Amino acid sequence: MERLFKLGMLLDRYEALLTERQRSILRQYTDENCSLAEIAEREGISRQGVRDILARAERQLSEAEEAVGLIRKESLQTAKLRMLRNRFKDVPLSDADRAAFEKGLAELAGIWEDEDGV
Repeated sequence: MERLFKLGMLLDRYEALLTERQRSILRQYTDENCSLAEIAEREGISRQGVRDILARAERQLSEAEEAVGLIRKESLQTAKLRMLRNRFKDVPLSDADRAAFEKGLAELAGIWEDEDGV
């Protein structure tokens, strides 16, 4: 299950690097939890063909993450934000300063959200 979760995260970040067919097959596999046989039937190809497409796409996405590191950087940022929030949760601040601090943390966390969500 962890592999599927990681593959879904990779797909969310780097899907533009894949062909439409690779994206479709990967989405069926990760999001719809379809088996190789189900995808093969839907796509009109062999189970081995599906496996090959999945393996190639997973390799491409993993190489992109190794080169760019979006998931690693996002995870690091989340950990740092959590540390800051915990470190300063008991520090006495005025209501205005506390609100500004929380707003700043929220803005930093939102950097990784879709552009429409920021």
